[in-house]
Amino acid sequence: MLSIPSRYIGDSWYYVNDSVVHCYFLTSPESIHPDDRWFHWEIGHAVSDDLINWEYVGLALEKGTNSDWDSQNLATGSVIKHAGLYWMAYTAQRMGEEPKIWRIGMAVSDNLYDWTKLRENPVTEPDEMVYEWISSGTRKRGNWNDPFMYEFGGGVYQFFCARKKSDDSNARGTIGLAVSNDMITWDIKNPIDVDPVAEELEVPQIYEFNGLYYLVFCTVPFLLLKDFKEKFPEHDFYSADFSMVSSSPFGPFRMHGTGEIVPKSAPEIPYASQLIQWEGNWFLIGTVKWNDAKGESSRYICDPIPIYVDETGIHAVV
Repeated sequence: MLSIPSRYIGDSWYYVNDSVVHCYFLTSPESIHPDDRWFHWEIGHAVSDDLINWEYVGLALEKGTNSDWDSQNLATGSVIKHAGLYWMAYTAQRMGEEPKIWRIGMAVSDNLYDWTKLRENPVTEPDEMVYEWISSGTRKRGNWNDPFMYEFGGGVYQFFCARKKSDDSNARGTIGLAVSNDMITWDIKNPIDVDPVAEELEVPQIYEFNGLYYLVFCTVPFLLLKDFKEKFPEHDFYSADFSMVSSSPFGPFRMHGTGEIVPKSAPEIPYASQLIQWEGNWFLIGTVKWNDAKGESSRYICDPIPIYVDETGIHAVV
């Protein structure tokens, strides 16, 4: 379990380098009021050799200053190795900009510890011909966040939380797509095809198992679509990670059942989880919100949860 007494922890993402697992996570000082923590995120860094015991090594990236595009806060990203270097895609907002707009930038490293932001940042923002700048859904804010990088067919793709322009308002919550050959210039593509499930599909990820592709994402009950929830009238939905299945990394992705990865009966239910392959096995790790006896909340990154996959999705072993 990763917990830092003086810091609040948010979403996390990972890179395995030989026998060391690098965890990058959103973090802010615990002294900041809980209502304001979301606007003070920076990116922390911890390492482990067993997925259970973690050493916090400090901030990997700090937010910008003054009117920088990332001066308000940083947010969820991913790490990939390409052309001999490590690249981190991350999300950020600008201080004082209203409504809040998400944009995506990049940082580069040769050792996974020291990161340099690209001077070309931000590298992408919404294409207004295809994507909404400001959500027309419940949360009136930008959706262009949580980039997950995936190498396929000679290019590096980013899959990210977005909302597309569509006559069908129920179909707007989607996964945006961009591709690059140099990690600096990104070509924005049409979104991938996903079942209409929620207004926002946060922290999307793509994994391949035995010739099938699995889309992992998370969302909260009030963002689930009414039509989707009505398919399961007796089900008590909760903040959760979900999966869909496709024969291609670009869809169409289809939901089987409720799609929830970790059942509500589990001892703990992480959120914004990622899959990690470690010593030949796959595990789910995410952030858990915990309320103590005084009603004060904190967050920690859970111990690894074994998973298995089948044609219906990804399932936790609990």
